[in-house]
Amino acid sequence: MNKIWNIAIYARVSTDKKEQSESIPVQVENLKKWILNKSREDVSAIYNLIDVYQDQGISGSSFDRESFIRMKEDIENKKINMVVTRDLSRFSRNYILAGYYLEDYFKVNNIRFISVLDNVDTESEFDNDIIPFKNILNEMYIKDCSRKVRSALLTRMERGSSIASKPPYGYKFQEVYEGNQKNIKLIPSEDECTQVVKEIFTLYLSGWGAGKIASYLNKQKIDPPSNRIKNFARKKFGKWSNNTIISILRNPKYGGYMVQGKYKKVSYKVKKINIMPAEQCIYGGEFEGIISKDVFERTQQMMKDRSNSNYRYKNGVIHAFSGVLKCGKCGGSMTYRKKYKGYKCTNSQQGAQRCSPHSIKETRLIEIVSNEIKSMIDEKIDKSKVYDRFSNIKIENDFENELKSVEKELNALDGKFKKIYEDKLEGVMNQRNFDSMIQDIQEKQDKLIERKDQLVNMLKKNDVDNDLLKKYKIEIDDLLEGKTIDRRLVETLVDKIIIDEVNGSKEKKLTIYYKFSK
Repeated sequence: MNKIWNIAIYARVSTDKKEQSESIPVQVENLKKWILNKSREDVSAIYNLIDVYQDQGISGSSFDRESFIRMKEDIENKKINMVVTRDLSRFSRNYILAGYYLEDYFKVNNIRFISVLDNVDTESEFDNDIIPFKNILNEMYIKDCSRKVRSALLTRMERGSSIASKPPYGYKFQEVYEGNQKNIKLIPSEDECTQVVKEIFTLYLSGWGAGKIASYLNKQKIDPPSNRIKNFARKKFGKWSNNTIISILRNPKYGGYMVQGKYKKVSYKVKKINIMPAEQCIYGGEFEGIISKDVFERTQQMMKDRSNSNYRYKNGVIHAFSGVLKCGKCGGSMTYRKKYKGYKCTNSQQGAQRCSPHSIKETRLIEIVSNEIKSMIDEKIDKSKVYDRFSNIKIENDFENELKSVEKELNALDGKFKKIYEDKLEGVMNQRNFDSMIQDIQEKQDKLIERKDQLVNMLKKNDVDNDLLKKYKIEIDDLLEGKTIDRRLVETLVDKIIIDEVNGSKEKKLTIYYKFSK
């Protein structure tokens, strides 16, 4: 009785690029011809093609492949008993896993494996002996490719060229040629996203927490970054979240620092990604970010201060006085405790020798501080300093500074144009690169000139600044004369509050130190 071989053709390429995607049909066509020729040569057996399994854009270092998994299911369901592939590298470039399948899995399931170009047939003992060496060579190839890719990416990062597949929210990519070398730079997209980023930093510096900012943006029905990603699976459920806001606030690119290499794969074999410490990230220089470096640094300092001062309770609630309350007896911080519905000295929780156990109710604290602030406003607080602080926080409306920045950019572009023109005359730069860079400069100049005209007109009207200042003053007056104390008011006005016990009684003495003293 003739032996019946139920055959599976397996084909794979590692990328989705057109030049490789065409190799799958070529692989399949050649393997079908091989099966036909084999059936003519071996008349003692029947060669029956059951199915073709193909994985496109999947690395050979992993077996987590959709069609390969489907082929395994058919093997275990006894639908096939022979696997044919073009060569061992199409099957796998991981010699350990390849060895498992060829020496263990296929034998247990009575599968005959044939690699056509390698002349490997598991029915031949000689062929079996050479398989491990070929698998090792295949893995050495992918390891070498991985090393070269990492080296190339490192070089790009060090010269400040972005290696990301998508720009950060609020930015867009721009190709810049330096000679024949192409760099991918980040520039503000100058659309709604850019303005949202500015507003996020503004609100945070004015005292808002990440959760409050996220809620505000959701109420404004502003799309989060995930909704702008094509084919993102969960974008229809996309909402701004605390984590999204914090990731933007902490991203150095928004301050104009090109920092990359934060995430690193363990190896080319493993999908796990490690988060690298800041000192191991790649610093590729500085550029003009969406916000100023001063604003970014102030934001980082505020985040650090909040983190160090138990700004948040464990359930995420933001308490008005976290970070500003100090114990008058030991100098330690007083943090919110849900059990007491108020604030307790942290040192008192480490034993009576550190500090006495005492606390103050949040409702009582609000009452005392509210009355104190209202009575001390005219005496101890210089409103003009508060107005100035709020005006500086509104970074997106600082038209004079923006005009200076625009004029500086225009001068820089004029200098760049002159340098490029000189390079062209001296033959250092070819016509293609010259045309590309000149077009890029002209587009930038057109946008900057248009923006400059807008800013000049705004400043000429002379009512813009007055309206903004009036808006700030109304906002500040509402805070200073507010009926309730909130986190924003405390962060704006109060430097620290010292709480002392009064002769061991439950009464407390509060000493408030303001940020804006006359």
